[in-house]
Amino acid sequence: MTMITAPKLPTTQPLIELRHVYRTFSAGTQTIPVLNNISLSINQGEMVAIIGASGSGKSTLMNIIGCLDKPSQGGVFINGIAVHEANSDQLAELRSQYLGFIFQRYHLMPYLTAEENIAIPALYTAMPEEERINRIHFLADKLGLQTRLDHKPSQLSGGQQQRVSVCRALINGAQVILADEPTGALDSTSGDALMNILHQLHQDGHTVVIVTHDRSIAEQTQRIIEISDGNIIADKQNPAQPVTRTLQQLPFVEDNGRASVWRSTFESIRMAWRALLGHRMRALLSMLGIIIGISSVVSSMAVGEGARRAIMEEIGKLGSTTLEIRPGTGWGVKRPDMERALSLNDVKSLKQLSWVASISPMVSSMTMAVNKGVDYSIMLNGVSDEYFSAQGFQILQGSQFSALDMANSEPVIVLDEASTEILFAPGEQPLGQIVQIGGSPWRIIGIARKPGPKMSGGFVMGWAPYSALQQRVLGDKPIEYISLRFSETLTPAQAEIQVEKQLLREHGKRDFFIQSDDQLASALQKTSDSMSLLITSIAAISLLVGGVGVMNIMLVSVTERTHEIGIRLSVGARPADIMNQFLIEAVMICAFGGLIGIVGSWLAGGIFSLFTIEFSMVFTLYPVLLACGFSALIGVIFGYFPARSAAKLNPTEALARE
Repeated sequence: MTMITAPKLPTTQPLIELRHVYRTFSAGTQTIPVLNNISLSINQGEMVAIIGASGSGKSTLMNIIGCLDKPSQGGVFINGIAVHEANSDQLAELRSQYLGFIFQRYHLMPYLTAEENIAIPALYTAMPEEERINRIHFLADKLGLQTRLDHKPSQLSGGQQQRVSVCRALINGAQVILADEPTGALDSTSGDALMNILHQLHQDGHTVVIVTHDRSIAEQTQRIIEISDGNIIADKQNPAQPVTRTLQQLPFVEDNGRASVWRSTFESIRMAWRALLGHRMRALLSMLGIIIGISSVVSSMAVGEGARRAIMEEIGKLGSTTLEIRPGTGWGVKRPDMERALSLNDVKSLKQLSWVASISPMVSSMTMAVNKGVDYSIMLNGVSDEYFSAQGFQILQGSQFSALDMANSEPVIVLDEASTEILFAPGEQPLGQIVQIGGSPWRIIGIARKPGPKMSGGFVMGWAPYSALQQRVLGDKPIEYISLRFSETLTPAQAEIQVEKQLLREHGKRDFFIQSDDQLASALQKTSDSMSLLITSIAAISLLVGGVGVMNIMLVSVTERTHEIGIRLSVGARPADIMNQFLIEAVMICAFGGLIGIVGSWLAGGIFSLFTIEFSMVFTLYPVLLACGFSALIGVIFGYFPARSAAKLNPTEALARE
């Protein structure tokens, strides 16, 4: 933005000049005239009163002089600068550099202290912080507010609040003081005290313009301009008030330009923080949706990561030297003609290879086990005696069956450790017990623990000799797969190649496929990632809903804080400053909401660990960074529209909504 620089003018040039100014307002299809062909000039150092009855147009005239409004027609000049041609940023700069407002209703922000209210205009300039503090204390001491700077407006009397607004008007070293009915809300004593302050400001060299309907106030000025029905009907000097001058007591502001981008951003952050502290409940309600959304996203990703690691850890217990050979051409491809592709001859053929450590066929049947008159579902697996070493079983009680048991088709069974809790009472010894399976008796000879993922579903799991299961339960059921453990001298890829060569030589065609633990782990990893993505996507919906909630509450906040926005605009804030503040507030709400959500999900993880031992929630850095970044992005996106709405407010309309 081009900086407004006041030209060097002759001393006879008016400080404020209006040339044939008209101002009309629209009300439906009607056009209402408020100012009609107003022309006047005010020189540097004058003390002028604009007097008139309510509705005469005097407040509108002051708004135009104060750059809060523009004329519908005509020219307005302040220190030679054409106000009627200025854009919103240039008008804000004029208000910041030349003008100070003293309002009838004080227009103080209730959640800020007196010191913070006084400082507001300086926050939008390049004034150093040390100088700002010195000026605040100088003004407070001069106006008798030194002991009240840490008080909020509700803790101050009407006269004290008005003096705070005077200090605010002077903080930037304004040349022109505009006072709108300054004594209208004060008692006579406080009103007299305020007029004494205005006289002192006039004597210090300020140009003072007072808008009032009280003739006794107007008679205290040097010049009285009377307005009626939008027309100036009188403009006369008041000889009873001689012109007096003293040296300016308030130090001159050397640099009243705009702050740098970094300084402006820092001040916007600080103002946004104070605004959030001043409206704690609204800020908390704004954060609530983000807190729930972020907590859901981080928690769901932590659950997915915890489940994935638990599964991978169990798979890792199987080792990386196991292959499964299955009939067919791959998963999901049913080939009835290949159901019997694998046979015991393949088991014998592969067993001859020197690098094969152990091998076993596998068949299974879901049938019923009867113990003491109670039926249970059992997954009975038919395997060879080498299966336990091939799969890395741990025998907890008893023993596994032997090659002799295989040869004799002995009806013996090894149960999973969890199955004993289903079949037997606590403390009951399962070894040697007889259970009925498939209508024939089976003797329990061992209790084993299988590595890898645990089966669930409330059924019993057991392993019996392959030959006995075929003979007593399955009949001529084909082999489901062959489990093979190979020597660690080979890699899984090398072992697969060797198995393929051997079976292709035996079969003459490819009617089998091979799966390694690495492939299983990769498949489970993909499944786990897909599930995590699904859960996270569902949780992200709540985050978007939270963003919409932030936008709605920020829009409500703009409506509720319209008066505050008007105050900031009147003391020199640009529309961009207002937009930045509201945008930063939205980002801060989402960022703090995200932080609380992350802490909440971490606490949820601690609670989760109290209810399950299967796996725990695992928090990693990536989801946390993603959640924080996404919440800040939501703040920018959903905060933009309320911020833009706030920046477009008209200063005079905003100030009227108190």
